[in-house]
Amino acid sequence: MKAKWERRDWLGLIILPLELLIGNNLTRIPFFKENPFYFLIGVIVINVLAFLTLITLYKSDLKTQWKEYRQHLWRNLLLAIVLVVASHLLIQFVRDALPANLMKIPADTSGETVSQNDFQGNLQLVALFLAALPSFIAPFSEELVFRYLLVGKSPNTLIRIMMLFVQAVLFGLIHYANFNGNLYATIPYMAVGFFFGLIYLVYRNIWGSLIVHWIFNSINQMIPTLFIIILTLLGIAK
Repeated sequence: MKAKWERRDWLGLIILPLELLIGNNLTRIPFFKENPFYFLIGVIVINVLAFLTLITLYKSDLKTQWKEYRQHLWRNLLLAIVLVVASHLLIQFVRDALPANLMKIPADTSGETVSQNDFQGNLQLVALFLAALPSFIAPFSEELVFRYLLVGKSPNTLIRIMMLFVQAVLFGLIHYANFNGNLYATIPYMAVGFFFGLIYLVYRNIWGSLIVHWIFNSINQMIPTLFIIILTLLGIAK
């Protein structure tokens, strides 16, 4: 694993914190608070910019490691599916192991989040798709920062082991908004972040954990979203 840090790595490291900081404060701007659809567009733009920045910074690395990954593409994809199933089982196991009262998701009373009720008609379908889009591209940004930078570029074994735990905690914490600020509910995602880190260490290739993460997110959000949209357009789901 390449351990030497470069200038681009320091820039790459601040991309996700900036994305979260800006995205979580958009509702402080009256225009976005009063216009849920434009707020959603703003969040998408921030996510896409973060994605494009990291892809640009690490394009050569992604390209080189993809050539290695695709040498056994079908085997790797089949293994990825098995690892996705294992990821879901791990999350469920950790959730079940934690006290149920700690895992309750509090009701959102801030008025700062967007819900389906904010949109009507076809706009609701567009909003539904846009809301799912970040989860579709997030694996690229998150794997590059948490696994490739924090774990992969650790200078020695001891630091690498430490960063394996650090990145897992950080990975869980960035999902706190999914649970209306309940930090306890992010613990299962810390566990799966640790699991993704182990996958990266075994593969020694960013695509190993990235593909697993991407399939995991797609199954959780993008595929169900597209299914609902199709059923709605066919007049089956209302």
